[in-house]
Amino acid sequence: MVAARCHERILTSRTAPNDGIRLGFYDVIPSLLEAAPFHTARIKQMAIRLGFALLMFAASVRCLAVEPSTLAGPYKLVARDFTGNGQRDLAIGFHDLGLLSLAEGNGRGLFQHRAITPLVSSDNKQHIKRSYNLAAGDLDGDNRPDLAVGCAGVTSHLVFVVKNQGNGSFVVKNQFATESDAKGVALADLDRDGLLDLLYTARGTGRTGDLTTGRLHLRRGIGPWQFSEPITLEAGISAYYVETADLNGDGFLDILVPNELGRTASFWISPGRSIFKSGARMKRRTVTPSGFRINDVRARDFTGDGHLDILTANWATSTVSLFPGRGDGTFGTERLMPGGKHCVFFAVADFDADRDLDFAVTHWTEDFASIFLNDGTGHFAPRTDVKTGLGNYGILAFDANGDGHVDLVTANYRHRSTSLLVGRGDGTFAKAITTNRSFQSTPSGFARDLRSR
Repeated sequence: MVAARCHERILTSRTAPNDGIRLGFYDVIPSLLEAAPFHTARIKQMAIRLGFALLMFAASVRCLAVEPSTLAGPYKLVARDFTGNGQRDLAIGFHDLGLLSLAEGNGRGLFQHRAITPLVSSDNKQHIKRSYNLAAGDLDGDNRPDLAVGCAGVTSHLVFVVKNQGNGSFVVKNQFATESDAKGVALADLDRDGLLDLLYTARGTGRTGDLTTGRLHLRRGIGPWQFSEPITLEAGISAYYVETADLNGDGFLDILVPNELGRTASFWISPGRSIFKSGARMKRRTVTPSGFRINDVRARDFTGDGHLDILTANWATSTVSLFPGRGDGTFGTERLMPGGKHCVFFAVADFDADRDLDFAVTHWTEDFASIFLNDGTGHFAPRTDVKTGLGNYGILAFDANGDGHVDLVTANYRHRSTSLLVGRGDGTFAKAITTNRSFQSTPSGFARDLRSR
């Protein structure tokens, strides 16, 4: 079938300019066979069939040359009980393939591959090249976590809303086109009506053919799999991720977005229940780290004063910035610290059981993650590096093996693996257990790549 499809493309493109050699090969061979002298008609027919078989083989070789198999590794992850076994599983997205995979957890630190779900547009025509961030939430009231996935396709950019089937697979229930790569995505109840709303970004890099700046889209949840028309807000250059948190203590979630090609992290203070009526007038505010290319932003109480602070990963300058919150939606003077080379994404938790929040950060060009332990006031000890697979990007912090201590799981898209770092409860971690999670595109779909590296 591959050869047939490729041969069909060859035949339909014969009039392409500068294609004389290919045209000669595919046209002249059958003609020569037809005209050549043979002792019997049967031998002649066999030769013609052989000639066409060679044609089809050549077409398949050409297809493989034009469309090589794409290998991809884990990019971002979400940990929830997707299969209903009472344990957290891993839903994994892949940067270079439009694919979700599900690794089922056993509660003891093992995550075994269960299923894959190719991401395909509703008309089955749009091939998805890559998936970015994932967000989980129950969108239809069946007590199973579903997903929103930001993606990039061949001809457009899409956000998929997918239903959890409970068996490790997902099915697309809705999709929304964006004007640029759908980098950031979140599910949150912004107006506190009991329904999850959908938030996502159109990246906007300012590069040729792209938006000059990023956009943030807010869609109100109006029922299972249904969302309102969007409120659209200007979000700064390269809107890369979406975080929600109550920055001013009014009981409603506010919104934060890092600007990955800029020097700011953007945030919006919610007007509350009226957000979907007056939200279009929300003012974009910013904090400005000393670093450059702000890849991630998190809002947590690191200083222990009851107010949420802002933490940013500034990957181009390999630094991390902390802005102490005042509790009213404003923030104090930056605290800058070295973050390790090309630091990109955070996981926040109490790693050493001292009742304050620590954080870990990944490094997209390196084979280590960095641990920062908090002294309880938002000051951190010099980082400790822990080895992972190469190119760690997404990272999660949760108790993966049921021993009561916080563990880390990293998505290593360059090594095409995940790494589990078992926490000891004192801020240190055991040697990483790294598992191959590589997939490849094939002529018939996707397959696991089980080759060792």
